[in-house]
Amino acid sequence: MMGTPLAAMPPDDEFAGTRRWYRRPLWLIVLAVVVIAALIVAVAQTTGGSDDDAQPPVSTPTSTPPVSNGQDGYLPDTVDRFGQQIRVPRDPAGLALPQRPPSSPRSRDDAASGVQWQQVYDYGVAVYSTSDGPSTITATGLAQGIAHTPQGSVIAASQILSRIFYGPPQVRRAVMDEQVIGPPSAMTALAELQLPANQYPADRFIRVDPQYSDTFSRVMLASGPKASSQYPSGQYYVITTMTMVWDQGQWKWRIPDDGFSETTRNTPIESVAGWTQW
Repeated sequence: MMGTPLAAMPPDDEFAGTRRWYRRPLWLIVLAVVVIAALIVAVAQTTGGSDDDAQPPVSTPTSTPPVSNGQDGYLPDTVDRFGQQIRVPRDPAGLALPQRPPSSPRSRDDAASGVQWQQVYDYGVAVYSTSDGPSTITATGLAQGIAHTPQGSVIAASQILSRIFYGPPQVRRAVMDEQVIGPPSAMTALAELQLPANQYPADRFIRVDPQYSDTFSRVMLASGPKASSQYPSGQYYVITTMTMVWDQGQWKWRIPDDGFSETTRNTPIESVAGWTQW
């Protein structure tokens, strides 16, 4: 899930047409030495003074979105890399939707009602609904009021991921403290996680494991398709699997006691036939 391949070194023949420094004429080498010496003298004159006059380098703080600005309404929609619609609330923490009970009985794999994918903290994306929450976004940036249902476990997984991935530090810490259970190694990895400033894709293809119970839900979220010649269909999807547990009146992300491993990595799949699209 967090591995990064090493970049390959360029082949030797890439530089086949480059002249070696020792083949340059002597006068070019002498001229280069003279220019470098002149630059050193100029810099010394410009920055002269005692060490006490030296100023430490100024670092520009990285801009982070506020936890919440309390604004209602939306900005113009955007799309993820797969062209899927994402609403953009004026409040970076997201906008909870009015709630009403589902109009008909549902199975474990049915989607929630009134589904809306919203941008969260600039680049994250999380699912909201009018049937299973969240019913509120707290002042600390947490999504709460999520239903004790299979659909609620999916929504909670999506909300937790987006806020840990892209929320400002205080939101990430609040989510980890209140909505994540796991070993110190996993908590450290999450606290230090840095993702590129790109729009995260909406994981619209959903499956809830048949093991679902009142206290346990294994949620699979898939995004895609991505093009790849490695698959007969020429494409694949990426699955994120999260174990959710019901604890203290809310769904929480339960990371295994041995932390992140091969079993918790994102996995590819060629088809999402039979999955529910939210």
